[in-house]
Amino acid sequence: MRRTLKTVLILSCLAAFAGAEPAPTLSTEAREAVTRLEAAEVTYDRAQLQLAIDTFSRLHAQEPKNPWYPYFLARSQFPLVNIHDYQNDKTRAEEAGQKGIELLEAAVAIDDKVNPDAYRLLGDFYGRLSLFQGVFGRMRYGSRSMTYHRKALEMAPSSFLAMVGSATDKLYAPGAFGGDVDGAVEMFRKAIALEPKSPVGYVWLAKAYIKQKKFEDARAQFAKALEVRPDSAFARGELKAESEKEPRLAQPRTADKS
Repeated sequence: MRRTLKTVLILSCLAAFAGAEPAPTLSTEAREAVTRLEAAEVTYDRAQLQLAIDTFSRLHAQEPKNPWYPYFLARSQFPLVNIHDYQNDKTRAEEAGQKGIELLEAAVAIDDKVNPDAYRLLGDFYGRLSLFQGVFGRMRYGSRSMTYHRKALEMAPSSFLAMVGSATDKLYAPGAFGGDVDGAVEMFRKAIALEPKSPVGYVWLAKAYIKQKKFEDARAQFAKALEVRPDSAFARGELKAESEKEPRLAQPRTADKS
């Protein structure tokens, strides 16, 4: 059975927007690449994503001691995790996740204090990988996801994505290891209040409602995600994946059995 984003992660993540300001030492070329990357993180445009990767790869080779270039390269890998996952290519999705982790480890090895979002993204990658490997993956990677998300929140308590990442840990962890679906719902709501224009929080709240079997509420949150960002490939991809696993998502209100 295919597994979709945590969603961090975010990831995404997912999922998703990193929310960190570019370092003031970045060149005009690098800032243009950041803008390109931020757009690709929403739309999953492969051409724009590759252009960003090419630019940051070249700049990283020129300035190997600049921690921002491996960080942005790692961010570029997270949409690839989702793209490959939505295409049912688990192997390539995991490869992108492992590459993202390697790049972030390189970034924090250069400077471990300048960018709390590097730790948030590490947590998202580990959380994402844990979902590919079921119970054993959660045992292997879940604690790392929690550790990095916790560190990110300690460094940046108002970080929207660090809050989302910590909430996804609560959503997926076993109860004995800090799992708490109701607690995750509350954290997702708090995150949405911080960034109401981002689709990420709504998608994750929808996924939490699915776990609670509140399918009407989940549909409403997916609709809100696509309302605030109609071009969000993450929202569309997660809605499609969740609907394939749970047909009641596509049914009218009267069919809900909460």
